[in-house]
Amino acid sequence: MSEGQDLSALGVHSSPPVRRGRPPKITRGLIAEVVPAEGFSGLTVPAVAARLGVTTTTLYRHVPTRAALLALAWDHVLDRHTWPDRNLPWRELLDRHATALWDLLARHPGAVRELSDAVLPARMADLFDDLAVCLVGQGFTADEALLAVDTVIDMTLDHRRGVEGLAQPVDGGSGDLRAQIGSLWEDDGQAGPRREVRRAMRRALAADPRGWFQRKLALVLDGISVGRKPAV
Repeated sequence: MSEGQDLSALGVHSSPPVRRGRPPKITRGLIAEVVPAEGFSGLTVPAVAARLGVTTTTLYRHVPTRAALLALAWDHVLDRHTWPDRNLPWRELLDRHATALWDLLARHPGAVRELSDAVLPARMADLFDDLAVCLVGQGFTADEALLAVDTVIDMTLDHRRGVEGLAQPVDGGSGDLRAQIGSLWEDDGQAGPRREVRRAMRRALAADPRGWFQRKLALVLDGISVGRKPAV
């Protein structure tokens, strides 16, 4: 073979040049695992970068914003969670999934509050779709199914957000917001229904949050059952 002869003509192909250098220090999967360990409440990008041992610039190459960082991490949490069986009657299906979501949020304080302004995680959208499809399979129209799921999930998120809000310290005062609100419903000597309502409010504020949530959820599910249009 003469000098300079094209090797490809002989069926010989040179291998592409091997890229050398340090492998990436982090991946999106690793980032998603670190955020829950750092904690959602008051999460900062520099704190996550420090835990990963990289600069914020490096971290931003993988997640462009704090909101995207939160969404990525919550997607990871949702994906790793073991959800209840979907082959359940519609009421039990919604009850179990809503309670499972409430419990999951309780295990990750701050997540529900921080995610309020974040990008909707794709896995959260999947949860909506999956539950709604199950309801359609049990005779709900698509509109009824979506309304039912949206109502139940919204109530779950709002209640968990409220529980965490009540635990926040009051600026310039002592105690938390729960105690401050409770003081507004103190028994001031009024009689009749108003007095009973104030007593009920104080009981509600002192009640186990999860138990109160389940009572609210049962009321919502009762409403869905009554409000459903008869199948034609």
